[in-house]
Amino acid sequence: MAPGRYRDMVFRTVSALEAGLSTTTRKCFVAMPISTPADRVADYEGDADHFGHVLEYLISPALREVGYQVIPPAASGSTVIQAEIVKNLVQSDLVLCDVSTLNANVMLELGIRIALNRSICLIRDNLTTQLPFDMSIINTYEYSSSLNPWSLRGEVEALSAHIQATRNSNPENINPLWRYFGLTLRAESPVEQVEEKDPWQAKFELLASQVDSLVKQQHDGTAPGASRPVADPAVVAEQAAQDEAAIANAPSHVRDLLREATRIAGEVNARVLPAEIKDDEVVLDLGVYVLGLSRREDIINLGHRMGLRVRFLGGQSPDSPAA
Repeated sequence: MAPGRYRDMVFRTVSALEAGLSTTTRKCFVAMPISTPADRVADYEGDADHFGHVLEYLISPALREVGYQVIPPAASGSTVIQAEIVKNLVQSDLVLCDVSTLNANVMLELGIRIALNRSICLIRDNLTTQLPFDMSIINTYEYSSSLNPWSLRGEVEALSAHIQATRNSNPENINPLWRYFGLTLRAESPVEQVEEKDPWQAKFELLASQVDSLVKQQHDGTAPGASRPVADPAVVAEQAAQDEAAIANAPSHVRDLLREATRIAGEVNARVLPAEIKDDEVVLDLGVYVLGLSRREDIINLGHRMGLRVRFLGGQSPDSPAA
């Protein structure tokens, strides 16, 4: 019998044996290379789908033997693959990382899992002899890349034992690097934050925030098509006269700034009054008026060009940083 046919027969036998194993609610996400790097195909006996075979005939049977439901490293259909991967990294009881070839995507997924302080199990093939320093402190199972049929069953049992030992040595389900380096600050999980809320509540909160934003834009005069009340011309003229009187003794460049600030504020029916004038600084009081951030920044930038620092008091929107 040809070696290739013999290997296929053994693979089918192993698959049949694992099909009879009981199912479980514990889940293990497998982070591993999906394809064999083109420059490494020759190293893996010309098998372009080598890591697919590793998953099917070694990793999956080993995980099922110790009671895990296997979540493969790729999603299909209309699912957004990246979002599904992050969800699996957050929610799975265990993440098994095959760091063979030091695949960049696998390393990123491993880093995310470490940041979340959740348990991991590392494996590599015998062709991957050098690991990053930080990973060398973690017990990493080495398997034969050949997947020889006559030794495959023993590889499955040995990997199962490694997974079981990893679980038994870590009843708290935390990451070994955290214990080694004494880390204490866990990354926030966006998946958990979203799923803690009822979907309808989340939608209502989003709608409410959008309405609040639109109301603020209308008050600020920045909303598209926003209508502003028309000011009484007599009132405007009286206010202009008061403003001119207030700045009559100010230096010329300060008067220019205040006139322009008055014009900008008047675009949204707001009013600014000088509360304090110095040689290099002007403090403007908005009182009860609303002046949006963009208009405040226009006035601040204008003052900066004139060599003046501009600050705001009052108003019904957050203060802008002074220039």
